[in-house]
Amino acid sequence: MPAVFRFRVVSPFEVIQPFIDGPPFVTVPAGSIIETDEDVESPGLAEIRLNNQPLLARMSDIQNCAKPLDESACA
Repeated sequence: MPAVFRFRVVSPFEVIQPFIDGPPFVTVPAGSIIETDEDVESPGLAEIRLNNQPLLARMSDIQNCAKPLDESACA
């Protein structure tokens, strides 16, 4: 089972909604908790989850607009 990394969004950023009819882009608001099992140090897009919804985010947005939650914050 891959590790899940959790982040708190500190600055809003846009993501792609790939699997839903409606607007292709949505904004992840500050204060949100996002999750991914991908290495955020990689370039390109990462699949993230926000409120159990799969979305695609630029790795640079995760690095610049979100802070990792440590294990004690996840409990």
